[in-house]
Amino acid sequence: MLAHAPHITRAHISIAVAAGYLDEPTNLPGLAHLLEHVLTTEPLEASSNTSLLTWFAQHQGSLNAHTDDYVTDVHFSIPTESLETAALTVASQLATPTISPSVIRAEVAAIDAEWRARQHSSAMQRLSAVATLSDPQHIGAGCRHGNAQVLSHNTELLHEALTTFHRSHYHGSRVCIAIISPWEMVDMTRLAQHVATLFNRPPPNAPALTIAPRWGRLRSKKLVDAPYTVEFFWPLPPQTSHHQLAALSHLANTLNQGHLVKKLPSTISDYHASASPNGATDSFSVQLNSGVPQEQLKSLAADLSERLSNLLATTPEDQSTVWQPPADTVQLAPVWFAHTRRQALARRFAKPFSEYQPVAAALFTVNNARWLINDATTSPLAPAFDVQPAPSPAVQCWCGQHGVHEDFNTLADDAWAACFVPDAVIVPSSLTAQRLALEGIVFKQEKSPHGSWVIVVGSKANNAMLALLEDAVLSIPDAQEGLLAQQLVQRLTPLPATSAVWVSHQAELDTISQALAALTCRSLTTTAVNTPRGDPSAADTQPANVAVMRTLSLPGSPAQRWLLAAAEKYHSATFFQQARYEHRLGYVAAVRRGDGAPCSLGYVVQTSNGVQTSEGTVSAEEKRVEEKLISITNAIWQTPDKILQAQLPTLTPPETPLAALILQWQSLLAGTTQPLHRLGRERTDQRTVIELLTQVNTHGRWQTHWLDSAGHYFVSD
Repeated sequence: MLAHAPHITRAHISIAVAAGYLDEPTNLPGLAHLLEHVLTTEPLEASSNTSLLTWFAQHQGSLNAHTDDYVTDVHFSIPTESLETAALTVASQLATPTISPSVIRAEVAAIDAEWRARQHSSAMQRLSAVATLSDPQHIGAGCRHGNAQVLSHNTELLHEALTTFHRSHYHGSRVCIAIISPWEMVDMTRLAQHVATLFNRPPPNAPALTIAPRWGRLRSKKLVDAPYTVEFFWPLPPQTSHHQLAALSHLANTLNQGHLVKKLPSTISDYHASASPNGATDSFSVQLNSGVPQEQLKSLAADLSERLSNLLATTPEDQSTVWQPPADTVQLAPVWFAHTRRQALARRFAKPFSEYQPVAAALFTVNNARWLINDATTSPLAPAFDVQPAPSPAVQCWCGQHGVHEDFNTLADDAWAACFVPDAVIVPSSLTAQRLALEGIVFKQEKSPHGSWVIVVGSKANNAMLALLEDAVLSIPDAQEGLLAQQLVQRLTPLPATSAVWVSHQAELDTISQALAALTCRSLTTTAVNTPRGDPSAADTQPANVAVMRTLSLPGSPAQRWLLAAAEKYHSATFFQQARYEHRLGYVAAVRRGDGAPCSLGYVVQTSNGVQTSEGTVSAEEKRVEEKLISITNAIWQTPDKILQAQLPTLTPPETPLAALILQWQSLLAGTTQPLHRLGRERTDQRTVIELLTQVNTHGRWQTHWLDSAGHYFVSD
């Protein structure tokens, strides 16, 4: 799969293999996940101490991987000048890896730490609940993430199982290669063909690419301690053609553009449709937020089934083969990688493209529907690690384009409006995104414990924002989920202490500012997520997951921002290697930047070896991690010539108009007038390097941050 995008400076490539959780041996849940880890962390054949992850850090790229039910993909982004080398390096590692016992042991520990960190998250609860809807005899009747208990077999046996699994599944007939880049199609075709030749032919008696039906007779499952949602699934027939899957993807996009808005109960606040959702990839799903009584779910399933059947019947038969990202795409890479996974999944279904038939009418019926539900009126979530004050009614304003048309000419004629509120979440009225999509207006929102913002883009953006603010309410931020390290990294970017507005045109600036001020003066609503902090649970008293981050902050001049941008790129590989492999500080190790005034650089690790302590104290284990962090970062900054000898890096410009707007908006909120990629860059001679390093020593501020799984956060100099 190839796509030509002449305006981008980084290529996005995915190599997807039609093998996942549901292809594992029944006695080794998590084996496919373990192989994904081993492939990305095993040293490359050409270098005894360089893995794929460190190789990409050294070449200013990024790499990640994902294991799903039926597909595992390794996806990466790289400057275009390194595209061919990167693609061949990844393909060689996937096709003919060396699997060492030491890496197996390390990655079993990493998977176990990841499992313990995520086992109470809503995503993991959902995966476990989906598994219960499977036939009890099917391998999918268990959650297949993996942990130390199920993977604690003899290392030699694990090595043999991994080798056998790789030989049976990682071969040419199961591989999909997808590239989007500014290269010409003929050059991408040549590269893709070269990559394909690196994979072996299928071995004799290789497992077939078929999908066995897995959905059992259980119609519904109630989730525990999860936000109120209802997720409906319609299992797909095991023999579904490529054309049918394309039609279902088109149906999901149609629904997400608002075509269910007038057909849902008034109690529904949001919905999202997905063809092949995560963890249930052999199904079509619609997730609904908010209240429908449980006794009405069967009738709602029947109504949705009928409407989906009618919409599917009107789907055009001739689907365009040219890939187009959705209108609300910010970054091309995530949607391109998701597209690749769907295409790889299509290979798992038995019916070939040439045997097209309409999707069976029995697909969308109430008898075929399954659903997950939580009907609890409150949800006891993990406590937020800060108690934040109510927002201030003061509003700061910006008006005009601020140069975004330099990134995309189309923005010269567009209209937009953006609003930010600190320490609170803007909660729009029901189905806002879908209603605006029907009017041709793109809506985007970002939420965090430190503030939230909304942006609307389209010819009637000002009117849309006014209506949105008049109907919206404010809520206390949700307790955070996800890795603790990610939660710490969110603290790197500065945000204003007051509400803010940015509009493209002056006409409605005062009116929108007044509407935002009125919103911030309203009382914060009480919702299901506003659970007061209580005593630590039993899980909190166990050995804790702890994230530790050491940060360097500078005032934020353009030169200082460039300096930290350079350090982020050039320190990443060294820090990852030392923190993850040499000092074994944890299963997360990363360098991340917060751009603004001030600007910050964070070196973060997460470990599962912490010992629970009271808030504001540090255990001996955490102190050891902090000392190692200080030692590693001090050593890195003692060799500045390796970081700054070359010219400072060229940062990636935005890939979509919406991304350009969001980058400018975030720059304004962070206290700067321009995103870093649009600042002019002077040549970095030796005098400039010395001056910048002097500023680090005189104006730089180092701090250490801790966050544990009980929600305790504290910071020290």
